[in-house]
Formats: sequence, structure tokens, C-alpha cells
Amino acid sequence: MTRGGFPFPVDIYYQTDDKLEGVYHRGQNKIWDGKKVLSSALKKYGLPQIDAEKQIAVEALFSIILWGEYAAWNVSSQLSSMLDDYGAKMAAVSQAHDEARHFYVMRDYLQTLGHHPRPLPAPVQYILESVLETPDLARKLLGMQLMIEPVALTIFRFVKKSNVDPVLTELLGYFEIDESRHVALGVKYLPKILKRMSKFEMMNFLLWQARMIRAEIQGLKYMEPYLITLGMDPLEVFEFTEQRQIECLKMVTLEMGLGDSLWAPIVKLIDFQKHLMFRSNPKASFLRRFGNSFISTFLTSYTTEPHS
Repeated sequence: MTRGGFPFPVDIYYQTDDKLEGVYHRGQNKIWDGKKVLSSALKKYGLPQIDAEKQIAVEALFSIILWGEYAAWNVSSQLSSMLDDYGAKMAAVSQAHDEARHFYVMRDYLQTLGHHPRPLPAPVQYILESVLETPDLARKLLGMQLMIEPVALTIFRFVKKSNVDPVLTELLGYFEIDESRHVALGVKYLPKILKRMSKFEMMNFLLWQARMIRAEIQGLKYMEPYLITLGMDPLEVFEFTEQRQIECLKMVTLEMGLGDSLWAPIVKLIDFQKHLMFRSNPKASFLRRFGNSFISTFLTSYTTEPHS
């Protein structure tokens, strides 16, 4: 049915995913006032007093998070207009609301440090632009809900654990609660799209995912010195991210009634890139590191190169 050229989808009036509609209602119940929460934390702990070297690391990491939240705000707004299922649309709208709040709260927090916006590292910019610009719904859901969100959640978890600044620690507790809801949209809706894909479409989808994974790992490698400065083990951060992402992918195939074989090549790629970026001897030539990583990943049981 149309009125004035606008389509009213009467035929899908009752098509809604109750679980995704529930994401919206839980989000409504847990809305928090970012201005009040930041003001309260600053009143409780005072302005951030962070060691100069650690402040550089915090600004570098959370400048990336800031623009990640901005991208997520835009992507979730795009999703709300692309999705047909009412429950999924509601979940996307709820996420857009959350991401807008995360953006302004992180912007205001960084301003207390005297931070000025800086350009994104190339691999991170590639990831965010790829998800923002793709017209493909499956890629947008995979990229934002099941790849970018787990990275953000991992960084929140480890920075909270480091407690580099009690104000930031308190804020990230709120961010974590919101972000943990967002994964559901990808897990519940993506399987519906994947089931309709041809083998050729699925191959292109997985190739796109492989390019995204490579850029994502390069982005984590860029963050390595900042993670070390804040007392974190970059490999531990990477492996926690990897675990979260693989868990999300397994939930997708479970929703589809499939085994995990669909993601086997992707899991191998992650393993290879992990070995190449984080386990190989940084003093060795690229060809040697590539060869040793390939052998360790594809030809032998897992081994680790010495770093000496």
C-alpha cells in the first residue's frame, strides 16, 4: 500500500522479531543521562590526573573509540531505514540512541584531557568507511555488530581493568552495558540474509570479511604501544577480541541450524594474521615471518617463533 509515493508495508505488519523488539525495550529501560553521569564522576573523582605518557595512550585509543562511536551512530541510523522487520528496526533505533550518547560523552571526557581530534590510522579508517559506505545489509550488520562492536567491548574491558583513570572507568561501565545489547541485532538478523545467499554471493561476502579482518588486525597492531603503556598484553587483548568475534559467528551459524564449517577459513585467517602480527620474530624479514606463520597455521600444530 502506498500513500503519496511512500510505501506502507502492510504485508509485513505482524512480522517482528520479539527478541529484537525486546532489545529496544531493554535499551529504553536502561537509558542514562550522559551529562549527569560524567558530571557526577568528575565531582566524585576530580579532573583526570593521568601520568603524561599514559595520557597520550588514553587519548590515542579513545580518539579511535570516539570516531568509532560516531560511525556506529551513523551505521545504526542507516540500518534502521534498511531493515524491514519491525523488531530489528526498533533495535537499530535503540542502538543509534546509545551511540549518539556514547559519542558526546566520550567527546566531553576527552575535552577534560585537553584533547583535540586527530586523524584515524589508515586501517581503522578503512574499516569504518567500508561499513559506512557499503549498501549491502549483510556486510553492514557483520562489520558493525559482529566485528567492530566486539573490539570496542574488549578495549572497554581492558582499560577498565587497568583503572588508568577512575572517571573513565566509571564511564566505560555504562558503555559496556549498552554495547553488549547491540550484538543481538547481528546475531538474530544476519542469518536470515545469509540463508538467501547464493554460493557466489557467500564467497564475495567471506572475501569482504577477510579484508576487514586483515585491516582490523593491522588496527590492533597500531594500538600495540599504547596498550603496553597502559600495562596490557597486546596478544591477550587480541585473543580476547578474537574469542568474542568467533563466539558471535558461532551464534550466527547456530541460528541458521549449521555447524561452524562456514567460518573455518575465517578462523584460520585470524590465526595466521595473529601469528604474523603478534607471535613472529619482529627482527626477522617479512618473507621469513610470513613463511613461518603460514607453516604454523596451515601445515603444523600451533608453534611459536622465539622472539630472541
